[in-house]
Amino acid sequence: MDFQQILDAPIEPGGLVEWIPAVPGGLGSWRRDVRETSHNHEQHLRSAFEYRALTHREGGRESWLGLSIEFDEPMSVPAVRTAIVAYINRHEVLRTHVVLKADRQAHYRTERYTTQTDTVHVKVARIGWYTETPLLLEQIAGSFDRATAPLHWPAYRFATVARPRSFTLLFAADHSLVDGYSLVTAHHELTELYRAAREGRPPMLEPVGSYLDFSDAQRRAADAADTDHRAARTWAEFIGRYGGTMPPNPLLTPLASSPTRPIGASEANEPAPVTPVQPARTRLLLDDAAALRYEDYCAASGASLVGGLLGALAVAFRATTGADDFAIIMPRHTRTERSWSHSLGWFVGLAPLVVDVSDDPPLAEAARRSTEALTATRHGSELPFLRVADLIGLAGSPTMVVSYMDTRATPRAAAGDEGGARVLRSHSYADDEVYVWVNRTPGGIRMHARYPAHGAEEVSVFLDRFADLLARTAKDG
Repeated sequence: MDFQQILDAPIEPGGLVEWIPAVPGGLGSWRRDVRETSHNHEQHLRSAFEYRALTHREGGRESWLGLSIEFDEPMSVPAVRTAIVAYINRHEVLRTHVVLKADRQAHYRTERYTTQTDTVHVKVARIGWYTETPLLLEQIAGSFDRATAPLHWPAYRFATVARPRSFTLLFAADHSLVDGYSLVTAHHELTELYRAAREGRPPMLEPVGSYLDFSDAQRRAADAADTDHRAARTWAEFIGRYGGTMPPNPLLTPLASSPTRPIGASEANEPAPVTPVQPARTRLLLDDAAALRYEDYCAASGASLVGGLLGALAVAFRATTGADDFAIIMPRHTRTERSWSHSLGWFVGLAPLVVDVSDDPPLAEAARRSTEALTATRHGSELPFLRVADLIGLAGSPTMVVSYMDTRATPRAAAGDEGGARVLRSHSYADDEVYVWVNRTPGGIRMHARYPAHGAEEVSVFLDRFADLLARTAKDG
């Protein structure tokens, strides 16, 4: 399944309709929910709150993730409505809202409010008929940007693009409500809910746990942790290598890594500098046969597939920058119980990883070192990043992030690889971040990346070297 920036998605034009969740009486009818907010969610809301205070801008913050699903049949309006309502009922995170409050000393606290199943309905807004994909995507992107603002409910939106013999179902939600794996499983769930509604039968889906229960348990455990926690120790050792701060990213020039005010910010009534939209790259690195050969190479080298991919990135990083360390941050899932397997939510922790490449190791050795580093630092994700930062006094945020996900065991993964669905993301304006996603899917190994528009010329060189190294190794061993 491709992971694309929304404006790059190949969605066929047609009649655009938005499906807007609503509750009669608004949030005033919701109950106060004593379950705690996750650190991830609170950190996200803090950032949104500070952004609004600085820019005086409402609306989305370009931090949403989404999904598009293709159906080769005329759209049934009643079935779409039934499927959307059933999906909202299935996932409690879509029926809750967290309010962030701050006092004059910038001390934050959160309050959660939740509504029961069968209280949310959807309103239909017919936007119009589009004959050109670029104009359609601009409309969808703008709507999703505004609709997914995390300080408001609902911070998500559904849409459909209907044609005489086919239609596309779209879903977007603020990152506080979903992670990448949530969208992969949403492909199966939304498809099954639509089919069941169309055929007049109960949907065949496993029960799921609530992200609210997970958040509450994780928050209480994290708040009880101290600096002796192994996650805190892992992070402290990592930043200790770099003087107690996040490591610099040698792929970025000072121009790209210098702080820039967000769009709309102003100082002394002067226009704020505008950070351009980040470029994006999407590429199939290896087809399934080549990916299997690369997996065999990794195994023969004493490395895992993930270690082999990180090793190739480390070798390419060394060749591009001359850096002695390949220092990155890796998202790692926290779905530690079966009940969370298909839950909608933000089940992600962050772990640091360093691979020593100062001696220009060959790929096999870099793959082994990466595999060992994955094991050595795996505990870093056991505490949310906000809690770790509080415990060890860490300031700043990651600037070099590499994510890996294997979707081969996910229902309907093969159909997604064949173009039946795509994970979408909003555009980003960050000028100091490089993100690389590498996914193993039924169709092979795919890469997706985003990076600053200026001062990041070496990122393309780095990504090309990585892709070339994988291709040559998969071919020649």
